[in-house]
Amino acid sequence: MKTQIKKILILGSSLLMLSLLTGCDFTDYKTRIQRENDINNPTGNKSVCLAVGDLTEDMYPYTIKYLPGYHKDLHYRDPIYVNHKLNKRLALYAKEGLFTEELVGHDGDKPLYRYDLTEEGRKYVDWWGGTNFCFGRVVVDRITEVDNQLKGMRMVSFRYHMENVPNWIKSKQIYSLYPNFDGLEDVVTGKDLARGTHYYNVNDYGELKLRRAKSGGYIL
Repeated sequence: MKTQIKKILILGSSLLMLSLLTGCDFTDYKTRIQRENDINNPTGNKSVCLAVGDLTEDMYPYTIKYLPGYHKDLHYRDPIYVNHKLNKRLALYAKEGLFTEELVGHDGDKPLYRYDLTEEGRKYVDWWGGTNFCFGRVVVDRITEVDNQLKGMRMVSFRYHMENVPNWIKSKQIYSLYPNFDGLEDVVTGKDLARGTHYYNVNDYGELKLRRAKSGGYIL
């Protein structure tokens, strides 16, 4: 009888421990993912970086140019398309006070503008791969899914909002420049929580190693 009671107690303790581990899984992932984001973004101001164009610091002041033959169906890496996109972005960011804009001449009937970074613009600029304006800190709100279907991998999906969002990115003209960032409008306006996913390798001991994070980044 004592042996049966002992077995029941051990089984009960094991089930309780399993229940506690399962129950706190999401909380643990939430803490882990928050920590991973904060380690990668210690200032809390570089979760998202939006590319203006391939303009390095020594290229300012920069005067725009026009390349003939632009149309909206050009490949996004076509030099004509890239140049058109740069001209458009410079003009819109200038409206938000991140660049100065000076008329310096004309190319036929087209105005030529010269741009330089303002002091306000330099607060947000990062030179990775050219001029990028960075902002924000990811704040994890909740875990939505833990997927172990791939052997040796774990995919953890979550919803988050963002702190330290400046006013210039809240302009629809600005965030609409980056349609490839799924959920950017939600991130900058706070209308809804954004979606993120972290991918982990899982070793034979069940230990996790971050393989790839998806909760912000450099956006072209």
